[in-house]
Amino acid sequence: MNKNLPQTIKVVRELLAGTGDVAQAIAHALDQQHLLVDPERTYGAVLRRGPEGWVPVTPPAPSSAEPTSGLEDQARAWDDACGRARELAAAMGSQYAAEPDVTGVTVDGDTVVMSLHITDRARWAAWMETLGLTEAQVTGLDYVSCGRTSWGGVPLSVLAYDVPELEIAAAAQAKRPCRYGGVVYDLALPYRDIKGDTWYFQGESSEGMPLLSVDGRPERCSLANIVEFSGPLSPVRELLTVAGGESA
Repeated sequence: MNKNLPQTIKVVRELLAGTGDVAQAIAHALDQQHLLVDPERTYGAVLRRGPEGWVPVTPPAPSSAEPTSGLEDQARAWDDACGRARELAAAMGSQYAAEPDVTGVTVDGDTVVMSLHITDRARWAAWMETLGLTEAQVTGLDYVSCGRTSWGGVPLSVLAYDVPELEIAAAAQAKRPCRYGGVVYDLALPYRDIKGDTWYFQGESSEGMPLLSVDGRPERCSLANIVEFSGPLSPVRELLTVAGGESA
């Protein structure tokens, strides 16, 4: 959680009871408390005049004897992890370029994403063995099987599209089936997005689009927006319980 939120909430709550232009008062108060980011602020940038005009002064690199902050260490670690992911993606792209099942090898931050188009379940079983995936590491998302593992210490996500029988089985087993974007969702189940938030079905819009909310909060969001900005979604069966503690 953003550590500024408690102070921000306190300032807003105090000013909402005021009179006049409340919005302006709140904005200025947040700025005075350093709770707003000024995109024009230079944060101590120093300029010097050169032959071509004013140029920024590059601070000297810290020596090995100078201690670094935890944030700097985290940033360097993230850069290193992303670099390893790019190297692995390039290597895997070359290694499996001739494989007809492989439709792409890309990078998402520190994670390599391999996309496969599977029309034979035996091919999917072969890829699982090749990539070291177990059944426990694979989530069936209707028309795509999503496997998560690592390769040489680098996180690897494997997306196998159109694996036979997945879509038919999903539709048959769903208690409240809804098809969107080629995927069958069972709205009787909660769904977890890639950020870790869990969404629950809360009815439909006037156009028939399913509406969901996070952990039962009143703010609702369309299934289309959730899938676009936070997908893919994974069904969460263990969170659905009934009286007596039995799993739904």
